[in-house]
Amino acid sequence: MRRSIYYFTMSLDGYIADAQGGVEWMTGAPNIDYGFKEFYDQVGTIILGARTYEHMLKMGDFFPYPDREVIVVSSNDKLKKAAECVQLSQEDPAKTLARLQLGPEEDGLIWVGGGGELAGSMFAAGLIDELRVFIQPIILGEGTKALVFDQNISRALELEFSKEHPAGIVELRYQVPKRWRSDV
Repeated sequence: MRRSIYYFTMSLDGYIADAQGGVEWMTGAPNIDYGFKEFYDQVGTIILGARTYEHMLKMGDFFPYPDREVIVVSSNDKLKKAAECVQLSQEDPAKTLARLQLGPEEDGLIWVGGGGELAGSMFAAGLIDELRVFIQPIILGEGTKALVFDQNISRALELEFSKEHPAGIVELRYQVPKRWRSDV
């Protein structure tokens, strides 16, 4: 069975984009990848929402993930394919992720790449196995939340790993237990 990870960067106050949808505030130390290459090498499939995908397309003439299966879930049937590896899907995002998770572990990790509504719906459905967050030392005050829920969600997480990186960035990895722990 394949594992799904919501891997993302956010501001200290919980935003993945500023009020204008920009991510220019995401900075780091020069020439440090913060473990991204190691993570990416394990990824077999990337799931993106339409707004995240469209934002990527506006950033340049190249597609950043040409060597992975990329599934863009959206009700918009007018999206264009940025690369041969991109699949456009109008299937319910939770059904898409649940189907992918049934595949063999050898197919690699499933990276839920954004955005906040997509990740929130998958988290609420109990389909996210791990949250891997990089916290930037900045307060934005408003913007796109890292996790957006249609309902109240309360779920205990288990801290697996924490690390302070250069430039004040903190990495946290939380496992999402499939049931409540009896010792809490």
